[in-house]
Amino acid sequence: MEEQIVKILHQINGKLDAQSGVQKEQGVILSVLKSGQEILKAEINELRLQNAKDFGEPKERIDTQEVSMELLEKETWSKKKEIHRIQKVLGMM
Repeated sequence: MEEQIVKILHQINGKLDAQSGVQKEQGVILSVLKSGQEILKAEINELRLQNAKDFGEPKERIDTQEVSMELLEKETWSKKKEIHRIQKVLGMM
């Protein structure tokens, strides 16, 4: 009877050792996954910053062009009015 208990205890001990090894491997895998995830997060943040920089300049250019177009439109309208006034004075209309 005692031999059976010793045999069972050895089997249990072997299973515990195997389970401990599996847990250590899983711990290593988890650590690698966490560090990889942190690296990916850092890369995503870097890409976000780069995108903000890349799109900031064209947005500024568009704003500047819109202002320039408004000024050009006002100037053109002013010149058309002036041309129309001169045509009236000369009797061309």
